[in-house]
Amino acid sequence: MFSEERKEKILEFVERRNAVKVSELSDLLQISEVTVRRDLDELHNEKKLVRTHGGAMALKHDRYNLPCVEQAVRQIEEKQKIARSAIQYISDNDVILMDDSSTVQELAKLVAGGRFENLTVVTISIPVVNILLTNKDIHVVIVGGDVDPGMNSVLGSMVHRMLSEMSADKCFLGINGVQEDGSLSTICYEQMMTKQMILGAARQRFILADHTKFGHSAFVKVEEASGGVDFLITDRRISGFDYTGLESSLNLVVAEDEEENC
Repeated sequence: MFSEERKEKILEFVERRNAVKVSELSDLLQISEVTVRRDLDELHNEKKLVRTHGGAMALKHDRYNLPCVEQAVRQIEEKQKIARSAIQYISDNDVILMDDSSTVQELAKLVAGGRFENLTVVTISIPVVNILLTNKDIHVVIVGGDVDPGMNSVLGSMVHRMLSEMSADKCFLGINGVQEDGSLSTICYEQMMTKQMILGAARQRFILADHTKFGHSAFVKVEEASGGVDFLITDRRISGFDYTGLESSLNLVVAEDEEENC
């Protein structure tokens, strides 16, 4: 099979599946994984797909790699609604962990405007630090490591090492995909590792996800909801999604339902 024909087949498969692994393409096309990686790198450079750790994803589904400024304003009202629900779970004397998601930034704004006593926030997010520094009563800790300018956050092995030595009361994380079976996923391996470390460092774990994340699967699985997450807070339910599995394994909090009950 010639190179151009092979790459065309790869593109067709990626478009059909949205995201694929190198091993899947190797089996499908009966070629080595080295060849697959080379083809994926070339297609990425040609801006025909997005190269990810261990595979690739279709350009039309690359809504997770938007610049962080643009991410912060997408579904802004939904994220603010989720943040208003989430802040109810934060108490005086808490030590909380926050990741670098845009929904968590909305929660940070509410925390900064609140009146908490002896509250400590540990984060990997530079925007979250800047938001919280407006409230001098909050003790803010940023985890050290390599700065990712695209995400405005700190990532890498140093982050993982520091998180492994921490113990927090609660953590608040964003996520890219929520499946009916409880699978939670994100866009790349590095984010997956960091989110898993944050979840492991907290006694009570909260996932913040607006309705557009439900029914979607990003490239790398972070966690199964059963056993790994205590609360999943969203803005509203969507039709066609079966919430039964989620509700049997964690506390599903729907901000829209809460507002209707007020």
